[in-house]
Amino acid sequence: MNQNTTFGLDNAKSLELLTSGVNHAHIAELNSRLTDIHSQFAQERDMDYPALQKRLRAWTRSHLQTKDIESVIELAQKIREKFKVFIVVGIGGSDLGGRTLHDTLDHPYHNQLSEERRKGAPEIYFTGDTFDPKRLLALLDILETTGKLDKTCVNIISKSGKTGETISAALVIKERLNRAGVKEWNRQIVATTGQNEQSVLFQMNKLTPFFGMLPVPDGVGGRFSFASPVGLLPMAVTAVNSTPKERVEAALSGYAEAHERFLASEDSSANIAFSLAKWWQLGEQFCAKTDLVFCNYADDARLGDWFVQLYEESLQERCGGLNVIGTRGPTGNHSILNGILRGPHDKLVLLLRWHDLGEDATIPIGSGVGGDLKYFEGLPLSAIQDASCLATCEDYLKNGVPTALLNVPKRDERNLFLLMRTLMDAVAVKGRLQNLALNNAGETDPCNELTYLQDGVEGYKIGTRQKAAEMQQKA
Repeated sequence: MNQNTTFGLDNAKSLELLTSGVNHAHIAELNSRLTDIHSQFAQERDMDYPALQKRLRAWTRSHLQTKDIESVIELAQKIREKFKVFIVVGIGGSDLGGRTLHDTLDHPYHNQLSEERRKGAPEIYFTGDTFDPKRLLALLDILETTGKLDKTCVNIISKSGKTGETISAALVIKERLNRAGVKEWNRQIVATTGQNEQSVLFQMNKLTPFFGMLPVPDGVGGRFSFASPVGLLPMAVTAVNSTPKERVEAALSGYAEAHERFLASEDSSANIAFSLAKWWQLGEQFCAKTDLVFCNYADDARLGDWFVQLYEESLQERCGGLNVIGTRGPTGNHSILNGILRGPHDKLVLLLRWHDLGEDATIPIGSGVGGDLKYFEGLPLSAIQDASCLATCEDYLKNGVPTALLNVPKRDERNLFLLMRTLMDAVAVKGRLQNLALNNAGETDPCNELTYLQDGVEGYKIGTRQKAAEMQQKA
C-alpha cells in the first residue's frame, strides 16, 4: 500500500465503461450543468449564516460554529469527570452520525476496556432507535445490577423533543432511574434539541434544568448533522488517545478541508464531490443504472448505514434516485458479489479503500496449513485487505461493472470527517442534477429544496400515533 496517498477518486476506467455508449452531446450538456451548479454553490461564500439556515445548508459551516464547538468540548469534559456511562438516545440522523463515528474511530470493545485504558472516557451505548424493548431493557438491567445507573449520563437527541421512538426510550430510562433511587434524574440528562419553545426538551429544561443542553442547529437536517453537537458530543466524550478538544479539532480540520475542496473548480481532481455526483448521474440518467453498491472496505458497518440514509432520504424524490446497497469488504463479497457479476448489470460500485487501517497484525510464517494461506504468510492483514479491495475492483471492471475506488489515507478523525463531508457535498450536487431545487412550477426555490426535506416519513408517524390511540381506548 502507498502510505503517502492523498484523498482522491479513481474512476477513470469506470467512466470509460459508462461513456462508451453515451452521446457526446449529452456528456457536454452534463458538464455544462455541473459548471452552473458549481457557480450556484460558490455564491454561498458571500451569504450570511441565517441565509444558509433558510436553505437548510447551514451544515456546510458546522466547522465554523465556534460557540457550539466550545460548548461541546466543555460539556464533554464535565461528563467525563462525573459519569461512568454515557447513553445516546436518538433515531435517524440523531443516531447514525454518532454511531458511525464511534464504530469507525473508537476501540471496537471500548466498553470492555478497563477504566484505566479508557483514560477517563465513560462506557457508551446507543438506544432510542426502535420501540422494540429488548436491547433497552437489557442495557438497563446491566447498569442496574452493576450499580452504574446513578453514574449514567443520558444524551437525548431530538430537535422537536417529541420524536416517538426517542422520547419513549427516554421515559423508560427516567422511570428506571427513579426506581433506582435517583431523585434528581434531570441532573443526569443532556438534551441536544431545538433552542426554542417548540421543543418539549427545551421547555423541560426551563422547568427542571438538565445537566447540559446543546443545540440541534437550525438549517441542519438530521442526516447532515454529524459535525454539529449531535455527533460531536459522543465523539468528544469517548476520546481516549487525545483530549476531547484535540479530537474535535482534528475531526473538524478534515471537515474544513472538504469545504475548501468543494469550492475548487468542478473539474478539479481535488473536487471529489463533483466527480462523484457526475459519475452517479451518468450511470442513472444515461446508462440505466438503478443501484449504487456502497462498499466500505473495512470492518466498520455503520458508515454504510449512515450513507444509505444520507443518499436515499435526500435523493429518492420524484421517482428518481439510485437505490443504495450498503456492504463492507471483503465480507460482502461472500454475500452479494456473485449477484453483482452474474445478475443484471444495473449497478455502480463504490469501494472505499483505506490506505492505513491503524494497528496491524502479521500472519505467521511456517504455519504448515497450506492451501491459499501460503500466499498470505508473512504479510500484514491490512496488506491482504488492500489486495482484496484491488482484486475486487479489477474483477468488477473486467466484467463490465462500473467500479470506482475512493482512496482515504487513514482511518482517523480527520480523514473520516473529510470523507463524510465530501459524501454530503456529492449528494447536494446530485440533488441539483435531479432538479430537486425546482418547485412544481419549474422555478428555482432553494429554501424548499427536496434534497433536504423528507415529507414521506410523516405517514408512518401519524399512523403509529393513531393506532396507539386506538390501543389505549381498547385498554
